[in-house]
Amino acid sequence: MSQRPFDQSPIHHVAPVDGDLKEIRIQDGHLFVCLGCCCGRVDKGLPAVPLEEFKQQWKARGIRRRFHLTISGCLGPCPLANVVLIQFHGQSVWLHSINDAEDVTLIFDYVERMLAADAYLDPPPSLSARHFQRYLVDTADQSECCVER
Repeated sequence: MSQRPFDQSPIHHVAPVDGDLKEIRIQDGHLFVCLGCCCGRVDKGLPAVPLEEFKQQWKARGIRRRFHLTISGCLGPCPLANVVLIQFHGQSVWLHSINDAEDVTLIFDYVERMLAADAYLDPPPSLSARHFQRYLVDTADQSECCVER
């Protein structure tokens, strides 16, 4: 397995409908931070989203060319306010109750471990209590999802 620096990812050429080749960077992953109808709504009695901490750490860690950050609208699981979605090498990791700078540090430490390994890794114990399953998948253990069919 080759090791890539945190600041490099491959460039691919894609031909949009107009046929004019465009360069796009193929990234290892993406972090979506919910700032929608419930997440961060202190006016509804919910904790603030540590938005500036996400931005600061993403830039400071030098991972911008391998791992993208998007501040999004509603991601959907509203009862679990302050939700983030990590997508890495095609795997999704949903986390809830991301309320302070320490939580953000745990997330970016986890992302950096995956970047260093150049592979998806299960969430570490420090994040396991905040990890939840969002979608039904054949490979996931559904026994604790409380899914009624």
